[in-house]
Amino acid sequence: MSPELLDDRIEMALRELAGQGARISIVAVAALAGIPRSSLYRNAQARELINQRIAETRLHAETNLVSEVHRLRVQLEALAARVRTQEERLRRLEGRPHTTPR
Repeated sequence: MSPELLDDRIEMALRELAGQGARISIVAVAALAGIPRSSLYRNAQARELINQRIAETRLHAETNLVSEVHRLRVQLEALAARVRTQEERLRRLEGRPHTTPR
């Protein structure tokens, strides 16, 4: 198989795996591209291409995770503020003395 054809098949498999949100690995690329795993393991350029895409995917996932944690933290803080407000309203309605915030 020519190096260009191999690269094309690897790229196609990488795009398809990424599009599916599937885990990228040499085994997955080999299966999807119809290439023996041993061919990918022996080919340094193919391994580098796959490893580069794996690294990009991890970086993207970590960035998304940081954004998601931030979004959840903001929501949690807003919810906590609502709870404090409701607790204060309930305290006033019941005529209980003011307590110090937690």
